[in-house]
Amino acid sequence: MSRKYALAAGAAALALVIIAGTWLYGRSQTRLQQESIAQLVADTTARLREALSAPASGEAMSRIDANLRAARAPRDAALADAAEHYILGAREIVRRRVEGARLEREAAASRQALAAHMARASSRNNAWIKEAMALKKKVERSHYDLGLTLKALDELLFTFPDAEKRLAPHVDQALLLDVGVREAARKQAREDAARAAAELEKLRSLAPR
Repeated sequence: MSRKYALAAGAAALALVIIAGTWLYGRSQTRLQQESIAQLVADTTARLREALSAPASGEAMSRIDANLRAARAPRDAALADAAEHYILGAREIVRRRVEGARLEREAAASRQALAAHMARASSRNNAWIKEAMALKKKVERSHYDLGLTLKALDELLFTFPDAEKRLAPHVDQALLLDVGVREAARKQAREDAARAAAELEKLRSLAPR
């Protein structure tokens, strides 16, 4: 009987060791996943901050895309979900920054082309009027697209704190975007939109109707 008890006790002890080892392993894996997500969030914030403080690049968007694909934490689903929303929001903001910069260049080029054409008013004929109307249409379209993009950027920046609040319980606050940077970017987007609209109105008064 004593031998049976000894075997049973040994088996119980082994089971406890296995359970404890499994629990420790699971805890270790959870911590590693949480640390990995925190690093991805930090890198995303750094890329977003750079994109809002200087001309954004496609490279920044690619890096954030990679972070989004890597943000997986099956052992902490709440963290993974919050991080996904944060990184996705950051990617869309950077996307609008990149698109806005491209459209600003196109809008400026279209305004210059129309202004140069209007300066040749001495040769006003049917061909000149037709070209002027085509250039005016291009100016209107480029400014319309730019306005939509800048408005979308402003709205994304306005709602971005929702994603931050969702993530805040899971990571250090220092890893998230500074309020000052976000508000400065919103102000800049509105100023860019107002400036483009003013330039458009100025040309509208010169172009044929």
